[in-house]
Amino acid sequence: MSSSNSSAEKIPVFLLKTKSTPHDGYEEKFAATKKENGQQFEPIFVPVLEHTFMQNGVSTVKNHLQKKQIGKHLSQEYGGMIFTSQRAVEVFAKLVEEGKGTRLHPLPGII
Repeated sequence: MSSSNSSAEKIPVFLLKTKSTPHDGYEEKFAATKKENGQQFEPIFVPVLEHTFMQNGVSTVKNHLQKKQIGKHLSQEYGGMIFTSQRAVEVFAKLVEEGKGTRLHPLPGII
């Protein structure tokens, strides 16, 4: 950045992430930060990751849900499910939505 920049210009800062919605904490922090000379930062988001559901894993979860193999009874193979990310919640919601109105609904009587 050259020294001829006016104090009104913003300093671009690359953030190697997808912008969160509806608000992004990093954007708010950098946009609110001013340097001693009055210059502000301009956050620029650069998405570097892309996620896709692994069909093999999705099929495994779907199969266990449909066969009612997850629950508190001794006859069930698994005692529960732990969601470790928003993506895990999304795929679970997708499976539940796909099963609505069918005899294979993973959660009959609940949803």
